[in-house]
Amino acid sequence: MGILKSRRRFLAGLAAAGVYGPLTQFGLARMALAGQAQEARLKVVFVVVPDGLAVDSYTGGGFGDGRGLWHPTASQMDTTAFTLNEISSELAAYRNQSLYLRGIILGPGNVGHDGWNWVLRDTAKTQSSIDIVLGQAIPGAEPSHRSLFSGPHAGIDGTPWFVSFQGAAIRTPYRDPRLMAESLFKAPAQRSSPPQPGAGSLLEAAVVDIQEVKSKLSAGERQKLDTHLDSVEQVIKDLEEARPPVGECKPVELEPLDYRSALHRNRIQADHHQVVATALSCGITRVATLQIGRSAESLNIIDVSPDSNPHECAHRRSGEAFWKGTRQWYVRQVKLFMDELARYQDPHVPGDNLLQHTLVVLTSEMADGAPEHMIDMPMVLMGGAGGLLKSGEGAGRYFNITQQADRQHHTGNPEIGKSFVDMQRIWATIAKAAGTSVPYAGNIEPVTGIFSNV
Repeated sequence: MGILKSRRRFLAGLAAAGVYGPLTQFGLARMALAGQAQEARLKVVFVVVPDGLAVDSYTGGGFGDGRGLWHPTASQMDTTAFTLNEISSELAAYRNQSLYLRGIILGPGNVGHDGWNWVLRDTAKTQSSIDIVLGQAIPGAEPSHRSLFSGPHAGIDGTPWFVSFQGAAIRTPYRDPRLMAESLFKAPAQRSSPPQPGAGSLLEAAVVDIQEVKSKLSAGERQKLDTHLDSVEQVIKDLEEARPPVGECKPVELEPLDYRSALHRNRIQADHHQVVATALSCGITRVATLQIGRSAESLNIIDVSPDSNPHECAHRRSGEAFWKGTRQWYVRQVKLFMDELARYQDPHVPGDNLLQHTLVVLTSEMADGAPEHMIDMPMVLMGGAGGLLKSGEGAGRYFNITQQADRQHHTGNPEIGKSFVDMQRIWATIAKAAGTSVPYAGNIEPVTGIFSNV
């Protein structure tokens, strides 16, 4: 078959499959599903804030002292009797459904701002990040959005330090919330008919035809064609798996603002919260990552300091008030995101709100921004998580997990010592709670005592 004829057949297959337009049509299918009792399904959101959360005191130095503003204070290793610190208290409204973990090490422990390469991945930084792993295991209605990646103000200066990875490839997040909304929620007039029966077969046949002409192409042309064919094969798979959303997907209308400007920082952040919560609430996706800014954050937080950027503040170069204030601002945004989740209905259990069936994981790419180390990492797991999270039965919980340590650090800190749990084991634990596993080398033994089903 000639190249031209093959191309026509290929394009006909795309048209039949509706690839030139949206892949799904909500309308009647959503009406048919409305009101039906559904099985509870876990959703997971990872929130990564930059430059640590001040786990060390203002004068900690070296690898720090572990006596900063994040970790709650407690007299026991595992207890519901704990006191939130100056930064973690920004999440006080959700204490009753929170599990504060202590005793974690990330990657090598001392690579500073390079920590973004490790934070959601394996210790060898060779595999996909945990959001991708979960997205493959617990997809929503739209396979093309298996793992939604939202990045308010992340890398807007051209620095692509993004925390989500597909294998070794860095994923680029949505920075403009309006573009993210347009990608997720298409207006009714833009929706085409759903994929026709046999559309996937047409695409498969076209791919076979194109394979026949590869021998006539140069090596460079073949490589380009292979790249495109990989994408087409993923489209075929997505066509077969796409389903109508189970919840109500109302169009999200946002004011056009400069998403790169510090002047609109709070508003853009809130818009990202709204879009992500809506996508989870209507079942488009069940996994999302919210990367706020980037490591060595350069965009000012005007509410805190119009003159010093958050990176300078994390280094304690602009005074103690700005050091604390910038860290509090980041955590306050997470509280506001939790508020947003609580306002939405869960797509699978209509009588419950979205937060009741969502696990929100907050961490950073480093523990503290001045020593720039990654020991005694900040981490809190929050939300109802469908009843899986062991968060103190309504009291909240502090859990020092160093008794399950698998790694030693040469200095540690005076508060918890030199023994730590590798971060990848936390991801392995969350994966197991979600019914899957991580493809990571090394120790991936789940940490016990975090989830009721692990």
